[in-house]
Amino acid sequence: MNALKQIRDAVGKIQVQLNDPSLTDPEKELLSDTLDNLYDQEDAIENTALQALVDRLNVSNTELQDLITQMQKASAKISAFSNTIKTIMNITGDLAQATTKALGAGFL
Repeated sequence: MNALKQIRDAVGKIQVQLNDPSLTDPEKELLSDTLDNLYDQEDAIENTALQALVDRLNVSNTELQDLITQMQKASAKISAFSNTIKTIMNITGDLAQATTKALGAGFL
């Protein structure tokens, strides 16, 4: 996240600099190209972070499913927790699925 902060700081400085009337057209073009590249890097970092989140949620849900199966086979006291865990697993699964779809559609 430190990299994102540094990129955003640089973007802000470049945006301010682009308003300088003394810049030549080639200088403005160079700064604009740099700005575009920084936006690309920002997007790549955010998408990588979101994909890592989805991957972690999916692994965790697989582990939870295994635990639910074990709970259901256990005593009635423990198996009662399985419904609560299923609800949590469904919510995080839906989040992972929605994030994956949004990434694939280019919304994130």
